[in-house]
Amino acid sequence: MVNFLLLALAFSLAHAHDFAELQGKWYTIAIAADNLKKIEAGGQLRIYIRHLGCNEKCSEMEVTFYVNVNNQCSKTKVTGYLQTDKDYQTQFEGNNRFQPVYITSDKIFFTNTNVDRAGQETNMIVVVGKGNALTPEEHEKLVQFAHEKKIPVENILNILATDTCPE
Repeated sequence: MVNFLLLALAFSLAHAHDFAELQGKWYTIAIAADNLKKIEAGGQLRIYIRHLGCNEKCSEMEVTFYVNVNNQCSKTKVTGYLQTDKDYQTQFEGNNRFQPVYITSDKIFFTNTNVDRAGQETNMIVVVGKGNALTPEEHEKLVQFAHEKKIPVENILNILATDTCPE
């Protein structure tokens, strides 16, 4: 947990500068959640990210993605608004609080907490990249984040190959 908090703090300090360089086209590589049903094929939180954007101070982050339900890809764009605790808040299938917690030149790991309309909380990790699968080291980092978020390792889904939605 301490490592996770240190990474979040480090990200917060360099947030706008680092993220501004990483705006653009991204693809969802892996998703993990403590509620597997929400991220399985056809699940309402199985998102296929396409684009990330930030305003000048990164106080607003736009996320463009697809959801594939019943073999029908639906494009969605949400705007996350930076909160005082460094999380972004947006509405999609309920209330979401997300934060980028690990960034490299070609991967970003986000944590997200979704509270649906029924009040059920789902903790998630979404990994996006430039199109390449996770390296063994990145997969180990994902496993570490999953442990910290109390997400079972078997709930980590590599979904890059299942993405059939438009570019």
